[in-house]
Amino acid sequence: MRIMIFNQKGGVGKTTTAINLGAALARAGQNVVVADLDPQMHLSAGLGLGDAGADWTVAQWLEGQDGTPAEIDSEEGLRIIPGTSTTDWTVDEVALDMCGADWLLMDAPPVWSPRLGAIMAQSDIVLAPVEADFLGLQGINRLMRTMQDNDQSWDKLRFLLCRYIPRLRVHREVRRILERHFGAEAVLPTPIRNSVRLSEAPGQGVSIFDHAPGTAGAEDYAALAQIALSGFQGEPVNEERREAG
Repeated sequence: MRIMIFNQKGGVGKTTTAINLGAALARAGQNVVVADLDPQMHLSAGLGLGDAGADWTVAQWLEGQDGTPAEIDSEEGLRIIPGTSTTDWTVDEVALDMCGADWLLMDAPPVWSPRLGAIMAQSDIVLAPVEADFLGLQGINRLMRTMQDNDQSWDKLRFLLCRYIPRLRVHREVRRILERHFGAEAVLPTPIRNSVRLSEAPGQGVSIFDHAPGTAGAEDYAALAQIALSGFQGEPVNEERREAG
């Protein structure tokens, strides 16, 4: 399955989700490749690759050039296609080679481009991390307008609430708004609870399962992996529904 992790609002948990969902799936016995599409290369850094340039990156991968994803020492079954800070390369037709994996998770930058549109069109699921506040809702409205303006179907769109604090009324209200406007099935039933441990893990170059096993973040991403393994069952976003907020 090809999953594009995307939201035009930055800082919502895209990279954290790519790292930890990938690690959770690998720990469930799956063969997983993560691809760092963002020129900021946070995914590569968060999995311990450092600043060293790789011979084979997402640029060559998208062009269909032969290569092998890099192994992640701390996560058996998880490999990465490293990012590149170069932004002047263009690809008319992208080739999303699975590299022999069961799962391909792509950490996308927050800026829309025709290249991202081509990648989205070939993705099975567009996973949109959302912060549980009203600015997060505005970001979702922008995302959905962008998809509509670029002839991208909402059918594959799923929302993942991040930095969720169940006791906060505003967080519960945002969840209700999303479910009411887009359908409860489109809002994944596994919100990622707010956890400082999730913020710490990328600095150590490891997933939450190595950094702080047994914490809320580890529990939530393990639960998200089970939802993914079920095929993200549920109804897609209803394209006739109104915008949120």
